[in-house]
Amino acid sequence: MSKIAITYEKNTYELEYNRNAVRMMEGQGFNVDTLTTQPVTMIPLLFYGAFSKNHAGIKRNLVDKIYDSLSNKQGLITALVEMYAETVNTLMEGSSETEG
Repeated sequence: MSKIAITYEKNTYELEYNRNAVRMMEGQGFNVDTLTTQPVTMIPLLFYGAFSKNHAGIKRNLVDKIYDSLSNKQGLITALVEMYAETVNTLMEGSSETEG
């Protein structure tokens, strides 16, 4: 599975999805099909969800600060959508995935 490392205030965060992260995001209303029509709602869910696998319990306001500090948001969003799709495909294609 793909992951992205982001450093913020000397801490490194590994952004990654697993099925549990996707389940949590969808439970909070995330829908990749509405990413362009509801970006103010969907982009924060997409970004915050990427923290849940490796950084469970991270505060939402810290995640918002990290996002605000980033310069290439378009590239990040594109990469996160690809990672999300990759995770969903593990279910659709019957691939196994470590839930760790």
